[in-house]
Amino acid sequence: MRKILCLLFSAVILSGCATYKFQKPDASSQGYLVYYDGTPVAEYTVGKEKSLPELSLAKERFKRRRVTVERYCKQMGQIESRLKEFFWEPPVMIAGFIGGVLRWPFIAVADYKYNHNPAYKAKVDKSEEEKEALDTARQDSIRKKLGAYITADLAKESGQEVVPQTEASFVPVAAPEAIKEVPVATPAVESVTPVAPEPAEIKPVVEEAPVVEAPVIKEVLEPPVAVITATPLKGYSPLKVNFSAAKSRSKSGKIVSYLWDFGDGDTSTKKNSENTYWSTTFGSRSFTVTLSVKDQAGSVSSITSSIEVITR
Repeated sequence: MRKILCLLFSAVILSGCATYKFQKPDASSQGYLVYYDGTPVAEYTVGKEKSLPELSLAKERFKRRRVTVERYCKQMGQIESRLKEFFWEPPVMIAGFIGGVLRWPFIAVADYKYNHNPAYKAKVDKSEEEKEALDTARQDSIRKKLGAYITADLAKESGQEVVPQTEASFVPVAAPEAIKEVPVATPAVESVTPVAPEPAEIKPVVEEAPVVEAPVIKEVLEPPVAVITATPLKGYSPLKVNFSAAKSRSKSGKIVSYLWDFGDGDTSTKKNSENTYWSTTFGSRSFTVTLSVKDQAGSVSSITSSIEVITR
């Protein structure tokens, strides 16, 4: 019994630990990224103008930024806690599946109203657009805070490593034309013209600047990552499934378009959408859902998922 408890405790501890890997994004790159459980997170090491540093500086930045960067990334849903992934999402998925089975009559009625009542459809679409706008605003706010943190960190790093050169001190000397003859009171004595002393040679002291990080190495342009969230993944016909692409992300710019192909002939261009599946086939039938996303840089990425519909 004690061994079993120790194993369970170890599993809980290990499940909450993320794996990190320092790696070049491609063979031609000289800089390093840090991968969180296989997902590249540029903010760990990125420099000015999206440059990537050499390995030693990458490790320093990662050690300094890790906690703050992960907090912002988790708020945006770009990375998830291992504890949440293994211990929270499975029961939530099961509960959603059971709830979907119990609510299927209401789902069927709502779907009928959506497809046959224009006023109701407009109301639902407006509500979804408002939710999406709020989520987008929240994401943008968090992304700006993260960007401000990275900028401040780079400024602090530069201030610590670069010692600005100071100008040498200079003592002004009177110009020759400013010196006039001094008359002598006794006429028997010749007037004497004082001569200005020659200024001492001034040698400015210039401090040598320390070695600074190499200039921009390479701009990182990565394709977007499409992520499908579907609830439920399996249920009885008619099965209403809620789809979300909110966890999709792009390191090269904001995602600007979404395209859903639900596998039953229906499509959608919303970030968050829904679809009702009908099946008259005995047993179960599988539908393949495809999500394609496009970011500001023009890069496109796709991913598929399966929905299983069971006929009573």
